Amino acid sequence: RYLCRGPLVALSTPSTPASKMNDVEINQQIKQMQQFIHQEAAEKASEIKLKADEEFNIEKLRMVEAEKAKIRAEYERKEKQIEVQKRISQSNEVRLGRLRCLKARDDAMQAILAETAAKLPSLTAGSGYASLLEKLILEALIRIDEAKVSVRGVAGQAPAAQKACTAAAAKYKDWAAKNKDAAFASSIEVAWDSSPLAAGIGGVEVSGFGGKISLTNTLQSRLMLAYETRLPKLRAALFA
Repeated sequence: RYLCRGPLVALSTPSTPASKMNDVEINQQIKQMQQFIHQEAAEKASEIKLKADEEFNIEKLRMVEAEKAKIRAEYERKEKQIEVQKRISQSNEVRLGRLRCLKARDDAMQAILAETAAKLPSLTAGSGYASLLEKLILEALIRIDEAKVSVRGVAGQAPAAQKACTAAAAKYKDWAAKNKDAAFASSIEVAWDSSPLAAGIGGVEVSGFGGKISLTNTLQSRLMLAYETRLPKLRAALFA
């Protein structure tokens, strides 16, 4: 046995061609793995990007369509509002046109009425006024159909009205004798009231039933009666 003194020296193993081949293969495999990993990462990144782009495009399309729908709804609302305002404006124009037409017609009718009323004073100065006054009194007496009545005329016409009242009272009694009983006819009293009417051009006012019922039969009242009853014919004649 020998005892070796001193440091141990590692014995180097000489490299062989087989070990070098293993290193090359390992490096190639490492490179292949790196390339595979890079390719996988690139494909994954591309896939993620495509998916992100697709989701972005879908969301963008959704937002665009939503905004379009909002714009269309707002446009339709404004269009309907404009249409409603247009119809209201047209309706107002038609209504105003009708009102103007009606006012023009009414003004024309009122002008005719005023023109006719202006001719009433001339009737009281005519020769036929006494007969007209008598007829007005008799008509009022028959319409009231009362035994005890009073008659009064307009201011300034007392003599003519009182004379017409006497003649009308006699004819009223004749009418009552034919159309009423004898007791009614014999009890007729037509009194003249000297207090004149507050206003009027011609005609009379007849009161009965103790003054509870009065019938105004003046020229103005007869004119208004004729105007109202003949108004449709007047309108047809003027505006047909």
